Amino acid sequence: MMATDHEERTQEFYQALLRWMLGGYDQAEQKPFFIGMNSPQGAGKTTITTWLCEQLAERDLVAVAISIDDFYVTREAQEALARAHPGNPHLQMRGYPGTHDIELGTATLRALANQAEGCPVTVPRYDKSAHGGNGDRSAESKWKIVESPADIVLVEGWMLGFQPNPRAEESDPYLKPVNEALPNYARWCAFLDAFIYIHAQDHRFVLDWRVMAEEKMKAAGLPGMSREAITAYAAAFMTAYEAFSHTVSKDTLGVSHYLELVIGRDRLPLARQAFAG
Repeated sequence: MMATDHEERTQEFYQALLRWMLGGYDQAEQKPFFIGMNSPQGAGKTTITTWLCEQLAERDLVAVAISIDDFYVTREAQEALARAHPGNPHLQMRGYPGTHDIELGTATLRALANQAEGCPVTVPRYDKSAHGGNGDRSAESKWKIVESPADIVLVEGWMLGFQPNPRAEESDPYLKPVNEALPNYARWCAFLDAFIYIHAQDHRFVLDWRVMAEEKMKAAGLPGMSREAITAYAAAFMTAYEAFSHTVSKDTLGVSHYLELVIGRDRLPLARQAFAG
């Protein structure tokens, strides 16, 4: 069966990302080489990182993919956070800056950065299907075990690299605690040597992508939110994209290699852009 144009462009996109990553890795003075990736919810981060890790393994490189979603606070802590900020729509559920366990994430990244041969590192896992789709941290027995020191660590998240934007509070005062939480994430970004910033041509695409991702999870037999609930959930993040998307840059992150791409509704770059560092 002949590949469709979309499949060919997808493969071209992934191959270009791989070449870009390997170029940065080859120039890196220290290992592991940490690469951050910010991409919208439902845009395919997991698919991309899984493919990249498989390709790197074929080149005898140990690659570990980390999602900052796995650093969310526990359900109990999230409920306490919601009670502490009654009426704030951004902190009533997981997702926004302020709903992650910064210490857990920092400790995990540090352990991977300093891992020695013969010393396994456990990486937290978050179960988004728990509590009817509200989510909770998985039991430690279900955490991922990284047996060998990594050559490359991929750290991905929909808001990774966002910087505070106090002016956004003028139109949405509920963003104040979000702005106050954002500087804490610099502790994660300090590990990064490179960064890939993939953002949507139109933030509204995220609504469709997030619904598709939830439906796929439910089709796999996992519990999840209703279409109405997930649409409302995704819509709640539009404020964050509008307030913080423009704050990501090579300068604010302080990385040596930086790649920025704009994707369309098909989740592919709008043009065959140059993948320069």
